[in-house]
Parts: sequence; C-alpha cells; structure tokens
Amino acid sequence: MKMENLRSVLLKIQDSLGELEAILVEEANQLRRTQINPVSLQIVSDSKSQLLATISHYDDLRKQIEKPLHLSAPYHQNARFALLWKNITRKVTTSNELNKKIYDLLEMHIQKTESIKKLVNDAGTPTSLYGQEGQSATPVSGKVYNISV
Repeated sequence: MKMENLRSVLLKIQDSLGELEAILVEEANQLRRTQINPVSLQIVSDSKSQLLATISHYDDLRKQIEKPLHLSAPYHQNARFALLWKNITRKVTTSNELNKKIYDLLEMHIQKTESIKKLVNDAGTPTSLYGQEGQSATPVSGKVYNISV
C-alpha cells in the first residue's frame, strides 16, 4: 500500500509540474508583450504560487512516505519510480529555464519603467535658455547674433 501511495504522490508531483510549466509559458508570453496587463499577470502569478505550494506539499508527503520504505530519490532500486523521478527532474529543469527567462523579461520591463520614470522626472525640471542678463546660459550651436535697436 505504501508503495502505491508513493507512486500516486510522484504522479501528482509530475502532473503539478506539467501545470506549472504551462503557467510559466503563459507568464512569459504576457511579459513578452510591450504593454503588460497587470490584472492578468497577477492571476497568472497567483496560480503559480498556488501550484508551487501544492508541489511543496506533495514533495513533503513524498519524503514522509519514503522513510518507512527505506527508499529515496532517484530510486535506483525501483525502475518504475526511477522513470517517474526522471520525468519530474526533466520538468523541474524546464520550469527552471522558463523561470530564468521570466526573470530576464521582468528585468527588461523594470529597466524600461525606470527610464520612462526618469524621463518624466526630468521633464519637470526647469531649463532656462537665458541668464539674468538676457544672454544664453548654455552655448548654442550655430551663429549667435546680437541685435540692438
């Protein structure tokens, strides 16, 4: 019975990682857009958090089941479990790579936002073309004419 429980938990971890992979792909697709929909991104982020909690729960359960069976991943002594574990580690690797791409996309959006924020802040800075005596404070390219009437 315990062996079947371990198999069931490993299958649930594998399925949850498959769902996580789909969510990460959706998150990356949303972050590739020039304009982000924050509500949609928040929904994806919440789904990702829930799945990560689920995976963590099943992984803790897996470790509890392994102890009395004297088994541990990667299950070299059991070919059926070893295959499941190999699929799990493959999905973890894929998810990790997707997560790194998401991080890069987020960094790009943060830099873009910071540069726009700087432009907006600089736009409010008063720049004076003329000094107190009516002369240009900054050198202007081209010819300068003083006209008196």
